Formats: sequence, C-alpha cells, structure tokens
Amino acid sequence: MERQNIDIQYTWDLSPIYAHHQDFYKDLDKAKELLTSLLQQKDLFLKDVNQFLKFHQEETMLSRYIQKLHCFAHLHCDVEPNNQEYQTMYAAILSFYDQVSSSLDFYTVMMIENSEKVTQYLQDEQLSDYRYTIQEILRQKKHVLSQELETLVSKTSTIADISSQVFDALRLDYDPVHIDGQEKTLNSATLTEFLKNKNPEVRKEAYHNFFKEYKKFENVYAATLSGVMKKDAFYADVKKFDGPLEASLFDDNVPTSLFFKILDKANNQYRPLFHRYNALKKKVLKLETMYNYDLNIPLVQYKTKKYTIDECFDIILDVVKIFGEDYVNIIKKAKEERWIDYYPHSGKRIGAYSSGCYDTNPYILMNFIGDYNSLSTMIHELGHSAHTYLSCHNQSPVNCDYRIFVAEVASTVNETLLINYMLEHASSPQEKAYFLYELLENCVGLIFRQPMYADFEHILHTWAKEGKPMSSQMITDLYDKKNAEYYGPEITMDEYVGYSCYYIPHFYYNYYVYKYTLGMTVALAIVSRLLNGDEKQKEAYLRFLKSGGSKDPVDLLKDALVNPLEDQLYDDAFHYFETILNEFENIVLDDSSSTLS
Repeated sequence: MERQNIDIQYTWDLSPIYAHHQDFYKDLDKAKELLTSLLQQKDLFLKDVNQFLKFHQEETMLSRYIQKLHCFAHLHCDVEPNNQEYQTMYAAILSFYDQVSSSLDFYTVMMIENSEKVTQYLQDEQLSDYRYTIQEILRQKKHVLSQELETLVSKTSTIADISSQVFDALRLDYDPVHIDGQEKTLNSATLTEFLKNKNPEVRKEAYHNFFKEYKKFENVYAATLSGVMKKDAFYADVKKFDGPLEASLFDDNVPTSLFFKILDKANNQYRPLFHRYNALKKKVLKLETMYNYDLNIPLVQYKTKKYTIDECFDIILDVVKIFGEDYVNIIKKAKEERWIDYYPHSGKRIGAYSSGCYDTNPYILMNFIGDYNSLSTMIHELGHSAHTYLSCHNQSPVNCDYRIFVAEVASTVNETLLINYMLEHASSPQEKAYFLYELLENCVGLIFRQPMYADFEHILHTWAKEGKPMSSQMITDLYDKKNAEYYGPEITMDEYVGYSCYYIPHFYYNYYVYKYTLGMTVALAIVSRLLNGDEKQKEAYLRFLKSGGSKDPVDLLKDALVNPLEDQLYDDAFHYFETILNEFENIVLDDSSSTLS
C-alpha cells in the first residue's frame, strides 16, 4: 500500500505543529537567536536572581523549540522517508541540537562551582518551577569534573559510541527455511512465526539458520558487546562512581538495592513458578524433549476476531472508563483530532510508538492490521499519549517530561486492563484460555525474562569494571548457563542458545531492561486494585499521570501508592502470575478442553 492511497482520516494531522514549512525555519531561527543570547549570558547569568531567572526562562524556551522542531521533522520522516525536504529539516534540527549541546557545556560546571549561590537563588518564588530540575543538577556535584575535563569527556562520546554504531550497522543474511518443500525467507520479522510452526524440523532449522550467523561473526559481536561494557565502566570510573550500575541508576536517583531486589525476586525467590509454567508447556504439547526454541508454540489454538479501528476505539473507551470522563475525553480527542497514523505502507517505519512534547499533541505511529495485537498496541500507545497529555496540561514546561523509569507504567496498565476486559467478556473456555495465555506470556517477558537479561548484563559490566578479558566463548558460555538456569530442568538448551545474546539490542542500553520488570510489577498492582474498586488507588494513579517529571521517579511511584522499594509490590505481582497460571492450568488440563492445544 502507498501512503497516498490511505484515507486521510487514518493518517495523523501534523499541521497543528507547523501549518507551513516556512514556520519550521522561522522557529529554527528563533531557536538560534536564543542560543546566541544564552552564550552572551555565560558570564552574567549567575550575577543575581533576575539574571539567573532570565537565563533559565530562555533556556527552557530553547528546549521547547528544539523538541517541537524535532517532533515535526522525525514524525514526517518516519512515514515519508524519501521526502528530501523533511530529511533536510531533520538533519537541520539534529545538527543544531549538537551545536547547542557543545555550546552550553559550561552550564553544569558553573552551576556546581556556584552551588551555594544557586541554592540561595532557589529560595525565590520566581524560581519555584525550576527548583527540582536545578536541585537535580546540584546533586551531580560529586561527579562533575573541571570544565576542561568535562569538555574532553564530551568529545569522547562519538568515539565511545562506535561499538553501538557497529552493532546497529551489522546486517546479516540468513539461509531460508524449508516448509513443504518450499523455501521461505528468514529474517528477524519471520523468525517468531517459524518458531510457532507445529513441525519440529521447521522450528529447529529456523533457529539454527538464524543464530548460526551470529556464531559465524561471534568475534565481531563479542568485540562490540564488550566495547559497550568497557565504555560504561570507563565513564563510571571517570565520573567517580563505584561502578557502571551506580552510574546508570544515578540520574533516576534509584538505590542499587532496588535493582538487586528485582533480580532476587525474579531469578531466585519466584523462578520456580516460571519453571512450573515451562513444565506445563511440555506436558500440554506432549514433547519428550522440549528445546528452548519450542517455547513459542502456541498452547491455545484460537483465532481471534478482526477489528476495525472504530471497533477498537469502542472497546478501548469501555476499558478506560474506569478512569473517569476526563481520561475518556483524551482518548476521543486522539481519534477526532487525528493523533494517530494507523496503517502500514511502503517506507513507513515498522513498530509503534507515542511521541510528542509540551507544544505538540502526543502523536502515535502504528502499523495496524486489525488483529488483537493491533488492538493491544493501540491501547498501549494511547496509555503513553494520555500520560504525556496529562503531564503537559498539569505541569510547567520545565517539569512535564517524565523519565523512562516510569514511562512504561501507563501503557502497561492500559494493556493489562484490556486483557482483563477480554477475559471478562470471553464467550468460551477456548477464548478465555487464549487471553490467559496472552497474559501469562506478557508476564513472562517482563517479570522473568528481563531480570535474566539484567543479571547477564550486570555480570558483563562487572567483568569490564574489573578489567577482565571478554572473549566470545566467555560471553556465550555465560549466556548459555543463564538460560539453562532461567528455563529450568524441563527445557533443553540448543547448541546455539549462547550466541543468541548477540541478537538482543537491549544489552547496548546500559541497565535499561530491569525497568520493564518494574513497569509490569507496578501495573499489575495498580490494575488489581482498580478492578477491586479501590478509589484511593484510582485517584493516586491519576495524580501520578499528571505529575510528569516533577519529582524523583521513586517518589512519583510512592505517591501513586506503589512503592518500588517494598517487597510487597513484587510479591503481589508474582502471586498474581501464580493465580493466572493456576486458572490456565485448570482449563488446559481439563479433558473437556482438549481442543485448546
């Protein structure tokens, strides 16, 4: 399908950002004028409270222009990548952003050097909106170097990112998979479908053909992965952190104890629940030997209905009415004001996301095909967009941006509410089993798999910190061992499982994956309370959505009545998984439901 053939109502309307292209360049010129003004204030902005306020007001306005310009350009490029006018706009804003970053590198150092004066200025009510963000800057005092060293370190970033760039640039070709004598194309998009095939030879061939390519280039991948770990260890050391983990958690002001709490709950205390789930899969599928690549075989054969976009909105509006009229109206605005670009077409970016800022709508890119996954993706991304909308309409431009640490909460709450809605409206044991299975698989991916990834990543970072050499054999042997522990005794590890670590981009994100577990854990707690009619939880959750980035992420979650530092939150989440597993097990092992799998 070509974009011009799609009805305009199913494409997003970006004209509220810039109605005419010349408006883009007018704002870019205004942003450049602001940068010039800020540079002229370098030796003046700390002179008195009024100069200090003026500088920060202009810096905030500059940030707003950059975000708005970037949003307009990247959204257009993601749906019209061959349009050179938009590509020129995108290149222009990226270049300007680099210029801003390097030009204003004096700011943090000067703020730290004058921290006592800055703290005094913050008592002025004119600066109330800036207190939290500026206090966050002052918190860096121990880890900020001299101006000369900070400039030097910033200049190393392009070199330090080479490993990640090599990983992104690598493109592998895979031997085809044979089905009924015909060759089928194997790539990252088709792999999962092949692993769902009922024929064990198809599953094995797909898995082997895919990951033998990573084995072929294992030394290259080992060098890129170890390069990322060494980079993180280097910056942690230079910035005077105890190690890469502490450095990674610092920006969110999260204690390392939270990271290890998540790992302990998933990888030790509650892992037997996951082993039990895998044993159930083996039993239902009647496999004498079950390999790790067999785990994608659907346990429930149920064909879900197809949904139109209008039907999706009908369901979503029914699901989110639990939050009240204001939230429902945001979802209606998303449809009526064309925040969403729905259908896949030639050249369009794959996947889905929500993207917006203080001065734009929170737009959504999708690749809608009308299946349940499309419905689930839509309510997930609408969760992000509602969070952004409420934050931007209840916080100042300084405090509206929420951090990645809490970003997956709103989307996962919506997605979990949807599955519970589908379970409630299931018309047969087969349909109910299907959605229970979907929920179990979602939980597995987020509260079990991600902590396993985090454990593996932490060990590699520790090796880098200690200066330990990292050969491919060391890395793949470790990953093989971690997978064997993760899946349990009922699952046999394939010979290529160790090399599958090279396929996972999350290991290049510096301790990101544990946040998925946190998001799902918090979402399960919130959803269970909402469905039990807990009005205090609903009020606290809506306040959380309106809070943006006005506090530390942990404090925001505490305000939402889900304290991530407490054991109870994680215990409740894993017990919820156990409850679902019990219900699913009763259905699939019932003789009368033998047609489920």
